[in-house]
Amino acid sequence: MRKRTLRTAIAAGATAALVGGLVGCSAAAGEDGPVTLTFWDHSGNPTRAATYEELIAEFEAEHEDITIDFLTLPSDSAFEKIQTSLASGEAPDISSLSGTFLAPLTAQDALLPLDEQFAASELADQLDPALIDVMRQDARDGGLYALPYTLTNGLFWYRTDLWSEAGYPDGPATWDDFYAGAEELTDPSAGQYGFAMRGGAGGVFQFLQAMYAQSGVETLFDEQGVSTIDDPANVEAFEQYVGLYNTATSQADLGFGYPEMVAAFGSGAAATLQHNLGSYPEHEAALPGQFAAVPLPESEDGARVVIADPIPSFAVFEQTEHPEEAWEFLQFMLSESSNGALNETIGQIPSNLESRSEDWLTSSQSVSIASDWIEGEGVTILSAPTHLPDYGTIMRNDLEPELQRVLLGELAPADFLTLWADKMTEAQQAYLESSR
Repeated sequence: MRKRTLRTAIAAGATAALVGGLVGCSAAAGEDGPVTLTFWDHSGNPTRAATYEELIAEFEAEHEDITIDFLTLPSDSAFEKIQTSLASGEAPDISSLSGTFLAPLTAQDALLPLDEQFAASELADQLDPALIDVMRQDARDGGLYALPYTLTNGLFWYRTDLWSEAGYPDGPATWDDFYAGAEELTDPSAGQYGFAMRGGAGGVFQFLQAMYAQSGVETLFDEQGVSTIDDPANVEAFEQYVGLYNTATSQADLGFGYPEMVAAFGSGAAATLQHNLGSYPEHEAALPGQFAAVPLPESEDGARVVIADPIPSFAVFEQTEHPEEAWEFLQFMLSESSNGALNETIGQIPSNLESRSEDWLTSSQSVSIASDWIEGEGVTILSAPTHLPDYGTIMRNDLEPELQRVLLGELAPADFLTLWADKMTEAQQAYLESSR
């Protein structure tokens, strides 16, 4: 990451004075001695962690009485570790949150409300209002308990050399290209496969994104709050996607989580993978100049349906003993410079609108193509139903084992989608009832 001057001493002083007026006495940081804030990152991403550490060092240089104790959690167990910390009374002061964490945490009254601080700060004019709306929709009472730091959506990452050799110089531009190319690029005897499938931890959401993109179904729930997951068009798309397992993928893909999937792509064992913008740093480290991204293709009927990834955010936990200092740190992390630096590293779209004017966004192939796709004419953007408190539990605990049964041929794809749809409908009906 290139070195940035995130704030001048004058700007830091002005910010401290502003926050002091908002939340009592931000300048009080250190009046009773040095303050240590614990900050957890939910992503488990070492590249992201390195950027956080650089930003933390700059924050600490400007705030001599505040120390940040930083920890990055394994992504697959981050929610459980946060829950354990809450139960023991040892929650962090601040954490980044997956978009699936916000609804259950606000239902537990685990997070501090940020409405007043946000409304009085410069961030109110800087953060993307559409993303702020998602934060409010996911909260139990429509309040603001977290602030978004990035936006991303699903893509196909592909090896440019391999796909060109197979006759697809622009990669899998259509679903027909994807399925035909994945099959053609598979040679088990050489240890090469056309696709790395996320059949293990975190994989269900990627199947959801691919299924709706291919089917063109434009709503997650009908007007009565009934899930469309088992719509016939989704069943057809899902069956074709599932059919890639152990034909255009390795048998080991059954247990692939994020690290295994990315490693297969980076080693050359897989020519393609489906993931969001956030895996860019790993691809760049493993395959510099040998990969590119394309959006998940439009449906056969020309529908462009995008299920956006759950929106990651920063939040302050209710158990904190230092809310003023925690708010000051959040403002720093979401400032134009810090938010731009973080998103440049992870290759995603900043939540701070002022950060989106930086040159790297237009020069980044993956970010520019993702931005153009979701901002294009006729696109339908669906938010993952993270407003449902049980959404994350359903996706992780209830569905991941059943998805693996589908891949093993032990459960019919249509029956799995019916099970999935029933669970989502039940959760949506409970949500609607509680909102009346």
